[in-house]
Amino acid sequence: MLSYRIEFVRSAAKSYRQLDPVLQRRVDRELRRLCEAPRHPGVIRLQANDELYRVRIGDLRLIFSVEDDMLLVLIVKIGQRGSVYRL
Repeated sequence: MLSYRIEFVRSAAKSYRQLDPVLQRRVDRELRRLCEAPRHPGVIRLQANDELYRVRIGDLRLIFSVEDDMLLVLIVKIGQRGSVYRL
């Protein structure tokens, strides 16, 4: 099975770096899962944008897109539930 690679947009990378180390480890675990199966059962497609997906990590949400032809998961946004959906 082929593995997807993970890339961050600049603002998502900044959000990731600002997370508490414990939260970073939880995000890292989820990123490893996304590398193997970017549309696993915990992933939900956003209603507002068919190209974006979200996955819940406690109170955090990871918003991302999947480029199957390039085997790429692009992390668009990381944040708290209340603010992350404002794209």
